[in-house]
Amino acid sequence: MELSSSNVWEAGEPDPRRRPPDAPRRLHAVSEGDGWASTSDRQMMEATAAAVGLVSAKWKVELLYLLAARVRRHGRLQGHLLVSKKVLSETLKSLERDGLVSRRVFAEVPVRVEYSLTPLGRSLTGPLFALCEWAEEHFEDVLAAREEYDSKKPEPTGRRDDPPRFTAAFQIRR
Repeated sequence: MELSSSNVWEAGEPDPRRRPPDAPRRLHAVSEGDGWASTSDRQMMEATAAAVGLVSAKWKVELLYLLAARVRRHGRLQGHLLVSKKVLSETLKSLERDGLVSRRVFAEVPVRVEYSLTPLGRSLTGPLFALCEWAEEHFEDVLAAREEYDSKKPEPTGRRDDPPRFTAAFQIRR
């Protein structure tokens, strides 16, 4: 769901908890009276957290992008990422278990295995691309906010600089 000012419930609008079932979901501002999020708010939070959990493990986002770009063989996937064969295999199995990736074994000598996005996995590329666009548009704002926040606090010893935008382990190969 794209969050815009039209999606946010404000005081004076009809209560979103009483919306028709086919109406689009809207965020409910915690009311002044009870100070608690509604049931639908909690359901939205849980659903979003579950969706983020699908891709939050290391290498999953990178693999989804590579598979969307039609990189299919295990060795080629590993060639794009500095990851061990074991970790790559485990991550691919996890994506397969979630229904985002399919694995196809060809009866050849040596055996050839290819991975591809399922329709469910392909449907996830839209939100990933939207998140990438948001990051490109707002990353400088995030860095500025971090810098402002950090300037207000005394600097602890051994503080690390902000992490790089992309990990060094991700390599673009042609």
